[in-house]
Amino acid sequence: MSQPTGPASPAGVVPLRPLQAGEILDGAVTAMRAHPGVMLGLSALVVTLGQVVAIPLDYVYLRFLAGLVDDNTTLGSGNGINDLALLRPGVLLNALVVSLLVGLLTTAVSRAALGRPVTLAEVWRLTRPRLLRLVGLALVIFIVLFGALALGMVPGLLLAAAGSQAAGLVLLVGIGAGAALAVNRWVAWSLAAAALVLEDQPVRRALKRSSTLVSGGWWRVLGISLLALLVSEVVAGVLSVVQQAVMGSNLSPVADNGDGTFSGHHVSLLYVFLGALFSAAVQSVVSPFAASVMALQYLDRRMRREGWDIQLALNARRQRDGSATTGAGGPEPGNGPTA
Repeated sequence: MSQPTGPASPAGVVPLRPLQAGEILDGAVTAMRAHPGVMLGLSALVVTLGQVVAIPLDYVYLRFLAGLVDDNTTLGSGNGINDLALLRPGVLLNALVVSLLVGLLTTAVSRAALGRPVTLAEVWRLTRPRLLRLVGLALVIFIVLFGALALGMVPGLLLAAAGSQAAGLVLLVGIGAGAALAVNRWVAWSLAAAALVLEDQPVRRALKRSSTLVSGGWWRVLGISLLALLVSEVVAGVLSVVQQAVMGSNLSPVADNGDGTFSGHHVSLLYVFLGALFSAAVQSVVSPFAASVMALQYLDRRMRREGWDIQLALNARRQRDGSATTGAGGPEPGNGPTA
């Protein structure tokens, strides 16, 4: 297939035309390299604030899990308690933080795509009026996705409590159905934060707008999102090796005594702090990339569905010729990043 041609923004991070998957991923990296102070700095700030909230919650939660260990603890139940530790509040809070960062960084990426100046003060000025809606949007998506997974598990858990032999099969089917629904909504709503910020939409309309943009390109959006997730996991995996070397099993609430018995592992506040530090480092690097990919997918879907590339190219030409309005604000509602 020949490479598509079309107008390009001379100073932008992507061409102003429908984008290939590789161009979206490359554009996300370029945006981070071109504006590290905004992309990485804002990410580090938001992630750090999230971890400040998570540290005491993680400490209490892990100590609670350690208190569940007694003389009746078996290998299976001990592993189950350690698995629950993987879902500590800090991990769940990170999911909310990433959703919030997508919205916060969308303004920076959209301006970078047009070759416009990107500063932390400007990003904050443009996103501050929408901050509460961004938090609300992140909460709605988080609750729906995890609610779908939890709801799928309910029938199997109820049968297991009743001692039914079919509990395992029903639980497996329920988890599969819940996961399918969660993935469907995750993809359909993946552009909602960008729509909320760039089009100044309320939460409900942002979700609907995202579904409209994704319609007809669901598999494409899923594929690019999974590619971005794969890249993020590779980077996170490298950093996790360092974390494991330093932390070991010090965040595991169950200790194997080696003689068939188990005891509650004393989880110290120091190791909870170190765990939060590593988590913040990982998310500060990974989150801007994920946010940039989502923002560029929003631009791509609008160019493909609405011919937005023509308007963007016109705006870029006006800017280049010096005819664009000086000091214009951020994105105009319904039109996207015109400044």
